[in-house]
Amino acid sequence: MEAEIGAVSAGLRARTPRRARARGLYGLITHALGKEILVLGPSTAGKTKFTEYLRLGVLDPEGKREMTYRVRKSPAFTVGIGQERDVVLKVRRAVDTPGQVGPIEHATLVGRRKPHAIIVVLDSSRAALMMTTWLHLFCDRLDTILRRGSYARRRLAEIIVLMNKRDKIDRDQAEYLRQGIRGVLNQHLRVVLGAERVQAIPILECISIQTEEETSLIDHAVSTLAERLAR
Repeated sequence: MEAEIGAVSAGLRARTPRRARARGLYGLITHALGKEILVLGPSTAGKTKFTEYLRLGVLDPEGKREMTYRVRKSPAFTVGIGQERDVVLKVRRAVDTPGQVGPIEHATLVGRRKPHAIIVVLDSSRAALMMTTWLHLFCDRLDTILRRGSYARRRLAEIIVLMNKRDKIDRDQAEYLRQGIRGVLNQHLRVVLGAERVQAIPILECISIQTEEETSLIDHAVSTLAERLAR
């Protein structure tokens, strides 16, 4: 398993993200012009760990767990990609959500907050059917939300799905889950977003804790988000 993850990690060309807190006048500009990122997913999938890494670049060791009981919003910050910060993503706020409220409420939150990007974090270590069922309920409701809310639909620039805890499953299990996720996305969002856009939604492997494989997978996820939102 470790060799598999190492091979996957070695195949990625993620550039190490660099974060900065936006303060003073720059903070006001970042808040005004930056993107809102909504992090969604079932309970214990790793939403809070991903959100904290996106903002702070710090991972906790395995076993450290912090439950999220309410919506939590970060201050403004930036994520730079590349040695010369070739790409800079300005983030107005990253919004972490409690998984206990369920997929319907998470989709409803998209309609209320109208984010620029949605990050859906799924737990690869749990049964694939459980994760695709959660995603099915979320996307079914999201389809309705986006059909009814043209502003929310226009503002939503990116959707990214993370298969978190990738180190807990093997290659065949990961591919099975990926195919299930792609099928759900196509089933529910193809009409409202367009087939080409839905097919282009990234489904990325992720590990949001400290491991021997370092941070290549989660860095790739952060870099993908930054590059797609900043263009």
